[in-house]
Amino acid sequence: MPATDLTAGLFKLQFKALGTNCLVQFRIEEITAAKEFRTVALRWIKEFENTWSRYKPDSLLCRINAAAGKEPIPLTEAQDQVIQLCDYTYQQSQGIIDPTSFPLTQLWDHAAKIDQLPTEHELSEAKKQVFWTAVEHRSGSVYLPESGMALEIGGFGKEYAVDQILALAKQCGIENVLVDLGRDVAVAGSPPHGPYWVVGAENAREQDTAIHRLAITDRALATSGNGRRFRTIGGKKFGHIIDSRSGYPAETDVLTASCLAPDCLTAGILSTSACIIGADSGMAEINHTLNVDALIQTNDKTIFSRNIHLHLLAS
Repeated sequence: MPATDLTAGLFKLQFKALGTNCLVQFRIEEITAAKEFRTVALRWIKEFENTWSRYKPDSLLCRINAAAGKEPIPLTEAQDQVIQLCDYTYQQSQGIIDPTSFPLTQLWDHAAKIDQLPTEHELSEAKKQVFWTAVEHRSGSVYLPESGMALEIGGFGKEYAVDQILALAKQCGIENVLVDLGRDVAVAGSPPHGPYWVVGAENAREQDTAIHRLAITDRALATSGNGRRFRTIGGKKFGHIIDSRSGYPAETDVLTASCLAPDCLTAGILSTSACIIGADSGMAEINHTLNVDALIQTNDKTIFSRNIHLHLLAS
């Protein structure tokens, strides 16, 4: 990492991973530590993607899904942690985010490809395979007991990766860092010229703009929404977030939910849940969660949590 990588007092590490553009900014005096962090961060993200991508046929995730109804798949300690996070996400979301919802994702992706809505029978059959509590997870192995069951970690994978990259930075002695993986963000410490990192909450109604700027430190921001990512079937848009309880894409008043929390995983679970259960219920859940704030955009208004004003900057 040459000295020219240092811009405005910050090292900048840019790369593509997990299907998105990624940026890590950090400051540290020792260039050796900067190089070490660069190496371990890129190695970790590559291994994570190779292990858990559903687009890589030889990934562990694809092997787990292919073995459904056949046999358990052994796990390393690090791999076992991700399966534990599947259960954590399911429990924390009260079952709203189900890691076994991939059969529904496949069904709706196929429906968009052929431009034809799924039949009620197809939906019913796919829903039978969405059943996280049936997964047999023991320390060191995981087994999907029914053929056709399949895991996906899209409900928390990127947010977990944000938290892990931040943790790696701290292990390398970097106390001031911003991690941005496709607009899921976590920060620690401060930038060179101020006490807070300034991040933007995505504007659901106007592309590539922020509806509000937030001043944060030692916090994470995750945004979920259906406004930009959707499937089109029969001329109608269907959001990419699926409500596994109904089998249909979530269709609520939420355009985007941007959640601030101590870690990106928590922020992501709450923001995605809000998109599924609606603005009022989502904000009620956020307001009842300790040390969490949010802003939720609907078609006609923006709803703020009780203490989000502590982070908002003047426009």
